[in-house]
Amino acid sequence: MKKAILAAVVTLVIGLLVMSIFTEAIEFGILAAIAVMGAFIIYFNEKKK
Repeated sequence: MKKAILAAVVTLVIGLLVMSIFTEAIEFGILAAIAVMGAFIIYFNEKKK
């Protein structure tokens, strides 16, 4: 459960940070959040093996 909370918080922070940098294009924040969450999923799945 700690991993899920950590992943959610980091994803939210990265998404908001990128959105604040690229104020003209909010889509970049959404894409960054999706990329971070995908990286967390791959990392945690590979760590189990």
